[in-house]
Amino acid sequence: MKIYDSVNKADVEVDGTQELIQLMKDGRQVDLYLKEKKSDEDGYMSWDVEHWSTVDSKRFIRCYSLEGRVLSESTGHNIYDLQNDFKPEEAAKIELS
Repeated sequence: MKIYDSVNKADVEVDGTQELIQLMKDGRQVDLYLKEKKSDEDGYMSWDVEHWSTVDSKRFIRCYSLEGRVLSESTGHNIYDLQNDFKPEEAAKIELS
């Protein structure tokens, strides 16, 4: 898949989800611009961008944005959670920052 690297200002070819996870482990942030707005199961929060990064190589954090505004909420995930929660295939656009 082709993604945009906003630090180096270039398109980068990435070989799937595992390579995106490795880029996070290497210190990069992966921004998923979703095709449509999502909401949590309680209807408390809605977002259209997910910002994924890592605390260390085993713990990950997801922050959210809605219509260009960064939200104060975040969620923590372990490496096994990423199989269920990290879904770059649902993104209209992916950026590396």
